[in-house]
Amino acid sequence: MAGLRDRLSTIWNTLLPLALVVLIVGPALPNAALGGVPSTLAQWQKKISVVQTWNMYAPDPTRAHTYIAVYAEFEDGRREALPEAAQAQHGWGSTWAWQKTRVDIWRYYAVLNPDKPNNNRLWYLRSLCVREALAREEPPRKIVAERVRRRFTPPDRVRAGKPGLGPAERKPLATIDCKTWPVREMLADAQARHG
Repeated sequence: MAGLRDRLSTIWNTLLPLALVVLIVGPALPNAALGGVPSTLAQWQKKISVVQTWNMYAPDPTRAHTYIAVYAEFEDGRREALPEAAQAQHGWGSTWAWQKTRVDIWRYYAVLNPDKPNNNRLWYLRSLCVREALAREEPPRKIVAERVRRRFTPPDRVRAGKPGLGPAERKPLATIDCKTWPVREMLADAQARHG
C-alpha cells in the first residue's frame, strides 16, 4: 500500500504543477501553432474567473511619472521657478529611477498623496524657504509647489505609435508662507551655523 501511495503522490506532485503551468502560460501561446487551444483555454478561464492582471504582482503599481515643480513668490509679485521645476520640465527620461539622490527621494515623498496632509512635503517646502533665503538678497515671501504628472500610455497604444507618456497634468500641491515661525527659526539656526 505504501508503494501505491508513493506513486500517487508522485503523480499528483507532477501533474498539479504542470496543470498550473498550462493554465498560466497556455493562453499566451500562439493560436495558429496550436489550433485555437490557447484562446479556448483563455475563454474557459474567464468563465470561471481565472484572470491574471498586474495587480496580482504589484498591488499598487505606478501608473505615471510624477515630479514636483516649485516656484518662489516675492514681495514685489515676481514668481521665479526654482531648480526643482527643471526636473518637472525636462526629467521625463527613463533613467530617473536609477539615478536617485537623497534630494530626489525627498521630492518623491513630497509629491505623494496630493489630496492629503503630508509632513514630508511641509518640511521639504520649509527647507526650500530657508535655502532660498540664504542664497538671495531678497528672501521669497512664499514657496508654491505643484504636482506635474504624465500618465503611462498602455502598451497596446504605444505599439500603435502613441508616445510612451501622456500630456503633462499640473495640480496645485501646497503653498508655504516663508514668514512663519518654523521657517524663521530654521533660518536663524542656519545663519548661526553658517555665519
